[in-house]
Amino acid sequence: MTTQVKLLKDFMWWMLFVGFLGYCGRASAQVLPEYSAFPKNSIGLQLGTQGIGLQGTSAFGRMFNARIGFNTVPDITVQYNGRDLGLNRTSVYGIVDWQPMYGNTDWLSRKWYVSAGISYYFNNTLYREGIGTVPNYYIYMSKLRPYIGTGLGNMRLGHNIGLRTDFGFFIPTSSATSTYDDKAQKVSSGLRGLLPGMNAAVTLYYRF
Repeated sequence: MTTQVKLLKDFMWWMLFVGFLGYCGRASAQVLPEYSAFPKNSIGLQLGTQGIGLQGTSAFGRMFNARIGFNTVPDITVQYNGRDLGLNRTSVYGIVDWQPMYGNTDWLSRKWYVSAGISYYFNNTLYREGIGTVPNYYIYMSKLRPYIGTGLGNMRLGHNIGLRTDFGFFIPTSSATSTYDDKAQKVSSGLRGLLPGMNAAVTLYYRF
């Protein structure tokens, strides 16, 4: 709990920084909102495969957007094949979005962007209940992860309410480790190594 409180304090400082960037960027009045995939500034609630969290954004230039956020999966446990499976994940991230087709009038050009960034996981642990001679064990997954992705933005639901969708991957920079045998291979090899970092998310935000 102490770590999460500190994390939220750090996040609020980042939000102030994003607000400052937004204030400084107001001079770029030549940006036409109807062509942009990004609101000028926003704060929103995100829900997706990385958990639930907060996200702040600030657009800059004509085709770019900066985002910072916080996601958490607060130590949940589910039943999988009759045994407990637990996940404890908390992360912060920074992402820059680029709208490559800004200025075109079709719907996709006005909404589509590509993204790159980085995240840090304060917790990224998988717990599995043992069976037979196999004891309970933990799998510790990569904490520092670069991000690549794409999405659709600035879908307006109301005067100041909008929706953003994202799909991408937080890519591991180190192999997973396990407290028992080679169980880490279950989340490290092939496509399975990418699945824990998959980011499929929807953000409902207030723009200002």
